[in-house]
Amino acid sequence: MISVILPALKEEPATLETLAALVEGVAEGVLRDCVLVSAKPSTLFEHYADAAGCAYIVEAGSYEALLKKGADFVRSDWSLVITPGLVPSGDWLTALGDWLSDRPPPTHAAFIPFHAKRGLRATLSAWVMNVQPRVTGRVNTLHGLVASTSVLREGLLPRLALTRMDARMVDRRVG
Repeated sequence: MISVILPALKEEPATLETLAALVEGVAEGVLRDCVLVSAKPSTLFEHYADAAGCAYIVEAGSYEALLKKGADFVRSDWSLVITPGLVPSGDWLTALGDWLSDRPPPTHAAFIPFHAKRGLRATLSAWVMNVQPRVTGRVNTLHGLVASTSVLREGLLPRLALTRMDARMVDRRVG
């Protein structure tokens, strides 16, 4: 089983769509627990988390600080990190299960590529963003990231051996 960490630097109304997409993973027995970590107190996030059965934590700081706090809270060896407002789509549960069944070492991670909204500029930007992790070993916050919870607890994401998963993240953010 895997945990989900949703680090939020700002309030995002489309977080509800992200949480709704995770229900399938809970029903399939793939997702164990979920935590929404917000940089600022938000009644919207509090209501969403409560409705979805997701823990809600407020932690001031950077994106990395939110990841670390979320990793300190969750219980699984592996965590799926999703920016609120992004929705995993395609056969993401199968891709996740297949990758984890290979029993990767903690220094390995996988990313779910970002699928842009319509338009040539957005599509080209997403293509570059999705090639970048393989070159640099670092993911963008618009990717879904599957990483060892112990690595996330360290507070910094070291250069990881990244695998691209056969799924995608769809942008549902407002604005």
